[in-house]
Amino acid sequence: MGSTGTQPGGSPMDDTLEATNDEYLMGQLSAGDDEALVELVKRYQNDVFRFSLHYLKNVEVAKEMAQETFLRVYTARDRFDVTRKFKPWLLCIARNLCLNELKRKKTVQMETLESYASSAREESGNVLQAPEDGPAELVMTHERHSALMAALDRLPADSCEMIKLRYFQRLSAREIAEIMDSTEGAIRTRLHRVLKQLRDSSAHLKEDH
Repeated sequence: MGSTGTQPGGSPMDDTLEATNDEYLMGQLSAGDDEALVELVKRYQNDVFRFSLHYLKNVEVAKEMAQETFLRVYTARDRFDVTRKFKPWLLCIARNLCLNELKRKKTVQMETLESYASSAREESGNVLQAPEDGPAELVMTHERHSALMAALDRLPADSCEMIKLRYFQRLSAREIAEIMDSTEGAIRTRLHRVLKQLRDSSAHLKEDH
C-alpha cells in the first residue's frame, strides 16, 4: 500500500485518489495499494447495486452480488488491462454473477417495460429518454404503453437486456458490447432491429389516434 500522507480528517493521498481516473486506480490496486479499491467501491457501489437489482429483483441478493463483484475485482486486479475502460469491465463481472445466480435459482426472467419506466423516471415524472430513437417516446398513451409492454415481453431475453442497458442504464453501444462480449457494430445493428420491431408492434395504435 502507498505510504504517503495519511492524516486524520483527510489527506493529500485521499485527494489524489479522488482526482484520478478508474484505470489508474486499478493500476494502483494491482501494485498493492488497497486504498485504490476503497475509492472504486465508493464511486461505483451504488451503480453496481442498482445494476444487480435490475436482474435479480431482490434487494438483499443484489447487495450480496454487489459485494461479490468488488471481491472479484480485487481477485482479478492483476489481470485488468489498464488500456481498457474500467466501468464496462466492472459491470461485465456483475452481469455474469447475476446471470449465474438466476440460473442457479432457475428463475430467469426479464423486467417489463413498466418496471423499467418506473425505475427510470426523472423528478418531473417524465420517462428518461435517450437522444435518439428510444422506446420511451412510444409511451404516449395507456393503450400504446400496454401494447409496448406486451411487445417487449415477447422479445428474447438478450434483446430485453440490450434495451435495459442502453436506455435505462444509459450505456453506450461500445460499453454494452464489452459487457455482452459482442462488437459495437453488432450491438448497434441489433438495437436498431429491436427498436424497429417495437415501433412496428405499436404502429396500429398510432393509426387509431
